[in-house]
Amino acid sequence: MNGLDKPKIRLFVYGTLRQGQKFHFYIKGAEFKGYYYTNGQLMKSEQGSVYIDKRYKNAATIGEVYIVSFYALERINFLEALSGQFPKGYDLDITPIWQLREKGKYSFEPDKAKYAFYYRRKNGPAKILDGDFTSNFEPIEALQHLLQKQQNLNIEEVIEQMREKLKIFEYVKDAQ
Repeated sequence: MNGLDKPKIRLFVYGTLRQGQKFHFYIKGAEFKGYYYTNGQLMKSEQGSVYIDKRYKNAATIGEVYIVSFYALERINFLEALSGQFPKGYDLDITPIWQLREKGKYSFEPDKAKYAFYYRRKNGPAKILDGDFTSNFEPIEALQHLLQKQQNLNIEEVIEQMREKLKIFEYVKDAQ
């Protein structure tokens, strides 16, 4: 065992990976944790793919949360970031999530949020805030290294360590 096959990754999906959608088979076998929402407006691009525009702080995007292994995430990452299925692709990132209790009733209280990985639309450059190119990294590779190096991490520790790593990026266009 190398730590990559253990389900330790909380993933929020909001488009074609959801139940009943055309790419749900990529996530088949993952542990479904329920319906959640995040802050941001669900948008449909000119090409038909969907993304979350984080500039809309009081809008909600509904999705599903799954617990997946790194290997499952690697398959999903191929679809979202590398396959060319979508014009610009998506980057792995982290977003706050809240459990959906009733459609239309959303609370964005930070102290009640959990965090999950999700795929944000690539729509512009990102600043590397510390100004050091060697700090630049691919989130999927950093996550793989983290899980191999520290195999005893729980889901919350994985999220927190990756949140710290992702703080070096600031996206020039705020629509994510």
